[in-house]
Amino acid sequence: MTMIRRGKGSRRRRWHELRDKRRRGIVLLPSLLTTGNLFCGFFALLLTVEGRYTDASLAIFVAMIMDLLDGRVARLMKATSQFGVEFDSLADVVSFCVAPAFMPYTMALGSLGRAAWLGAFLFAICGALRLARFNVYSGVSD
Repeated sequence: MTMIRRGKGSRRRRWHELRDKRRRGIVLLPSLLTTGNLFCGFFALLLTVEGRYTDASLAIFVAMIMDLLDGRVARLMKATSQFGVEFDSLADVVSFCVAPAFMPYTMALGSLGRAAWLGAFLFAICGALRLARFNVYSGVSD
Protein backbone atom coordinates (compact mmCIF):
# COMPACT_ATOMS: atom_id res chain seq x y z
CA MET A 1 0.00 0.00 0.00
CA THR A 2 1.17 3.41 -0.84
CA MET A 3 0.70 6.12 1.70
CA ILE A 4 -0.04 9.57 0.44
CA ARG A 5 1.90 12.18 2.29
CA ARG A 6 0.49 15.62 2.45
CA GLY A 7 3.02 18.32 2.82
CA LYS A 8 2.78 21.84 4.08
CA GLY A 9 1.61 23.04 0.65
CA SER A 10 -1.66 21.16 0.82
CA ARG A 11 -2.35 22.45 4.33
CA ARG A 12 -1.77 25.99 3.16
CA ARG A 13 -4.03 25.47 0.18
CA ARG A 14 -6.78 24.11 2.44
CA TRP A 15 -6.38 27.07 4.83
CA HIS A 16 -6.75 29.55 1.95
CA GLU A 17 -9.90 27.77 0.74
CA LEU A 18 -11.44 27.92 4.22
CA ARG A 19 -10.49 31.58 4.63
CA ASP A 20 -12.06 32.45 1.26
CA LYS A 21 -15.28 30.65 2.21
CA ARG A 22 -15.43 32.57 5.49
CA ARG A 23 -14.88 35.87 3.67
CA ARG A 24 -17.85 35.19 1.34
CA GLY A 25 -20.05 34.66 4.40
CA ILE A 26 -18.89 37.94 5.93
CA VAL A 27 -19.74 39.85 2.75
CA LEU A 28 -23.32 38.65 3.15
CA LEU A 29 -23.93 40.57 6.40
CA PRO A 30 -23.90 44.13 4.96
CA SER A 31 -26.17 42.99 2.13
CA LEU A 32 -28.57 41.48 4.65
CA LEU A 33 -28.70 44.80 6.50
CA THR A 34 -29.39 46.61 3.23
CA THR A 35 -32.11 44.08 2.44
CA GLY A 36 -33.59 44.80 5.87
CA ASN A 37 -33.51 48.50 5.03
CA LEU A 38 -35.39 47.83 1.78
CA PHE A 39 -37.89 45.60 3.57
CA CYS A 40 -38.60 48.30 6.16
CA GLY A 41 -39.23 50.85 3.40
CA PHE A 42 -41.58 48.48 1.60
CA PHE A 43 -43.29 47.59 4.87
CA ALA A 44 -43.76 51.30 5.59
CA LEU A 45 -45.58 51.61 2.26
CA LEU A 46 -47.86 48.70 3.16
CA LEU A 47 -48.57 50.14 6.60
CA THR A 48 -49.34 53.53 5.06
CA VAL A 49 -51.90 51.94 2.74
CA GLU A 50 -53.55 50.39 5.80
CA GLY A 51 -53.63 53.80 7.53
CA ARG A 52 -51.16 52.79 10.26
CA TYR A 53 -49.02 55.91 10.03
CA THR A 54 -47.30 55.58 13.40
CA ASP A 55 -46.17 52.06 12.58
CA ALA A 56 -45.05 53.21 9.12
CA SER A 57 -42.96 55.95 10.73
CA LEU A 58 -41.39 53.39 13.04
CA ALA A 59 -40.55 51.18 10.04
CA ILE A 60 -38.79 54.13 8.40
CA PHE A 61 -36.88 54.74 11.63
CA VAL A 62 -35.75 51.07 11.73
CA ALA A 63 -34.70 51.43 8.07
CA MET A 64 -32.57 54.41 9.13
CA ILE A 65 -30.83 52.32 11.80
CA MET A 66 -30.14 49.53 9.29
CA ASP A 67 -28.82 52.05 6.79
CA LEU A 68 -26.41 53.40 9.38
CA LEU A 69 -25.20 49.91 10.18
CA ASP A 70 -24.77 48.44 6.71
CA GLY A 71 -22.07 50.83 5.53
CA ARG A 72 -20.19 50.70 8.80
CA VAL A 73 -20.28 46.91 8.93
CA ALA A 74 -19.11 46.70 5.31
CA ARG A 75 -16.17 49.03 5.95
CA LEU A 76 -15.31 47.31 9.23
CA MET A 77 -15.21 43.90 7.55
CA LYS A 78 -13.51 45.29 4.44
CA ALA A 79 -16.41 43.95 2.40
CA THR A 80 -17.29 47.05 0.39
CA SER A 81 -18.20 46.62 -3.27
CA GLN A 82 -19.79 48.55 -6.10
CA PHE A 83 -22.76 46.18 -5.88
CA GLY A 84 -23.22 47.10 -2.22
CA VAL A 85 -23.11 50.82 -2.99
CA GLU A 86 -25.73 50.52 -5.73
CA PHE A 87 -27.97 48.18 -3.72
CA ASP A 88 -27.80 50.55 -0.75
CA SER A 89 -28.80 53.49 -2.93
CA LEU A 90 -31.81 51.63 -4.32
CA ALA A 91 -32.90 50.65 -0.81
CA ASP A 92 -32.46 54.25 0.34
CA VAL A 93 -34.69 55.55 -2.47
CA VAL A 94 -37.51 53.28 -1.33
CA SER A 95 -37.04 53.84 2.41
CA PHE A 96 -36.21 57.54 2.50
CA CYS A 97 -37.74 58.97 -0.68
CA VAL A 98 -40.76 56.98 -1.81
CA ALA A 99 -42.16 55.86 1.56
CA PRO A 100 -41.91 59.29 3.26
CA ALA A 101 -43.40 60.98 0.17
CA PHE A 102 -46.29 58.51 0.04
CA MET A 103 -47.14 58.87 3.72
CA PRO A 104 -48.24 62.56 3.77
CA TYR A 105 -49.91 62.13 0.39
CA THR A 106 -52.06 59.32 1.79
CA MET A 107 -52.56 60.99 5.17
CA ALA A 108 -53.57 64.50 4.23
CA LEU A 109 -52.81 65.56 0.67
CA GLY A 110 -54.71 62.98 -1.38
CA SER A 111 -57.84 65.12 -1.61
CA LEU A 112 -55.91 67.94 -3.33
CA GLY A 113 -55.67 66.02 -6.61
CA ARG A 114 -52.85 66.34 -9.11
CA ALA A 115 -50.99 69.02 -7.19
CA ALA A 116 -50.67 66.66 -4.23
CA TRP A 117 -49.27 63.72 -6.15
CA LEU A 118 -46.99 66.04 -8.07
CA GLY A 119 -45.66 67.42 -4.78
CA ALA A 120 -45.14 63.92 -3.39
CA PHE A 121 -43.37 62.88 -6.57
CA LEU A 122 -41.20 65.99 -6.43
CA PHE A 123 -40.08 65.03 -2.92
CA ALA A 124 -39.23 61.48 -4.08
CA ILE A 125 -37.36 62.58 -7.21
CA CYS A 126 -35.35 65.21 -5.30
CA GLY A 127 -34.25 62.56 -2.82
CA ALA A 128 -33.33 60.14 -5.60
CA LEU A 129 -31.35 62.82 -7.45
CA ARG A 130 -29.51 63.74 -4.27
CA LEU A 131 -28.52 60.10 -3.73
CA ALA A 132 -27.40 59.75 -7.35
CA ARG A 133 -25.35 62.95 -7.11
CA PHE A 134 -23.74 61.74 -3.88
CA ASN A 135 -22.79 58.43 -5.54
CA VAL A 136 -21.30 60.18 -8.56
CA TYR A 137 -19.26 62.64 -6.49
CA SER A 138 -18.04 60.01 -4.06
CA GLY A 139 -17.00 57.81 -7.01
CA VAL A 140 -15.05 60.71 -8.56
CA SER A 141 -13.22 61.53 -5.34
CA ASP A 142 -12.26 57.87 -4.79
